[in-house]
Amino acid sequence: MDQHDTTSPADEPEGAYLRGVRLFTVALGIALSLFLTALEVSIVSTSLVTITNDLQGFDHSSWVITSYLLTYTGFLMIWSKCGDIFGVKPSLLASLFVFIAFSGGCGGAQTLNQLIICRAFQGVGAAGVYTLTLFSFVRIVPLAKYDLIAAIAAVILALGLVLGPLFGGAIDESGHWRWVFLLNLPAGALAWALLFIAMPSHFPYAPSYEEKIDSFWQKQRAFFRRVDFLGAFLVLAASMLIIAALQEGNLDYQWSSGAIITLIALSGVLWLVFVAWEWFISHRQTQIEPMLPWRMAKNRIFLGVALYVGFLLTGAPLTICVIELPQRYQTVNQSSAIGAGVKLLAYAVSNPIGTISCSILVGRLKVPFAYVIFVGAALQAVGLFLLSTIPTTTDLWLGQFGYTVLAGLGVGMCAAAFYIMVPIVVDKQDQSISLGTGLQLRMLGSALGVSIATTIMNSHLKSSLRSVLSSKQLDALLDTAEAIAQLAPEMQETVRVAYAEAYNQQMKAAGGFSLAQLLSLVLMWKREPVRLIK
Repeated sequence: MDQHDTTSPADEPEGAYLRGVRLFTVALGIALSLFLTALEVSIVSTSLVTITNDLQGFDHSSWVITSYLLTYTGFLMIWSKCGDIFGVKPSLLASLFVFIAFSGGCGGAQTLNQLIICRAFQGVGAAGVYTLTLFSFVRIVPLAKYDLIAAIAAVILALGLVLGPLFGGAIDESGHWRWVFLLNLPAGALAWALLFIAMPSHFPYAPSYEEKIDSFWQKQRAFFRRVDFLGAFLVLAASMLIIAALQEGNLDYQWSSGAIITLIALSGVLWLVFVAWEWFISHRQTQIEPMLPWRMAKNRIFLGVALYVGFLLTGAPLTICVIELPQRYQTVNQSSAIGAGVKLLAYAVSNPIGTISCSILVGRLKVPFAYVIFVGAALQAVGLFLLSTIPTTTDLWLGQFGYTVLAGLGVGMCAAAFYIMVPIVVDKQDQSISLGTGLQLRMLGSALGVSIATTIMNSHLKSSLRSVLSSKQLDALLDTAEAIAQLAPEMQETVRVAYAEAYNQQMKAAGGFSLAQLLSLVLMWKREPVRLIK
């Protein structure tokens, strides 16, 4: 596509948008649904220690998060196509129902494996809620107000992610960790009812396809003809294989083992097959609509945005901070679950401030997106690398909260830039799929980030404590952090310092991801940089 230096609103039909009470009701239902799915990514972070103490398996605890993120990643585009063919309203209500139902399953899980499986199915529903609510958000107002509504959506996502640990900690303190998942039942039911009552049948204002599809069965046949199931399977399978390798490497298997090498090799092959398949169906006369249309793959600016968001921005650094910082406060500084959530407020407050700042800069002041992204990426990198240098003592060093604020501001700025920029650098026909692709990459980056952080933790604990703990003690420690309390007082100090060193290494890895974001600016750079012009 021929990229323009500025972007202005297209002609929109008069009377196409909701107004008054109906607008408020639909917006509330959308916002609540989006908030709940974002909350579920991180709410378990402050409860994960308690959950694994109850169900056992601390060394595999990250699967509680990555199983959710993996299915989230794999089903985003499938739900997006459901919205195109069956309509946004029925697809959103169906995905929200799946999310609510398996939230109940998570709350009733009796083993860690049951919880991981239910979290995976919960992620299937969350994928639909996530992509369809974001699409709905940007279509309830004219494009002239797009920067405002995109900033609001980014704030909701940021609040869901960073307030999750606080909510999880409060629930954990009550002694009933299952309500971390069960709270979605009443809140989700309210959101479902609001959308069922107030959202128009053909939201946003017309069916997505010009042809009229009269019956459900015709829609179903159209769905199976158009959805790129093979592409979705290849993404999910390739992601699962590489993440399984990262999770199990140096834990149950050595990095040089045949199992790990096979997983990594198969993942690489599947990614290559995915690219070849997307090229093939993009160039053939077929009804299958590719997950990544090749015309978008040739859009240099879109590739720059998708790359830095998916793998180098809100994917890895955001998720590592939200998940690992509260756990550090609990295992190293011996904070309570609610105390860990409170300490994360430095990040929780600065992140939305960064989001709002981005909206003002690109919307009102017309600052080019690339400049905002550069500043945001630099703030992230500085904050995260500084977090990797904080003292490894068990005493809480207050200076780290300043570093956390820098990281939060940077992540917030870049996240908002993504939501505002992605749909305006592609053709109108690709707006929905471009947003879905970016979100899919972001979730994949989140899953990879958590896996890498877990690998760093397990590898460091095993290498640094093997000489001071017996095999039985080390296995117990990897199974549950509660085992620290069973050690002698002087040994507890040694173990907590080892945890602190591992958390510092995790922040260094996150900082590396943030620093690499700057490379994506090469793809995004233009002599006349892209701005948002209303």
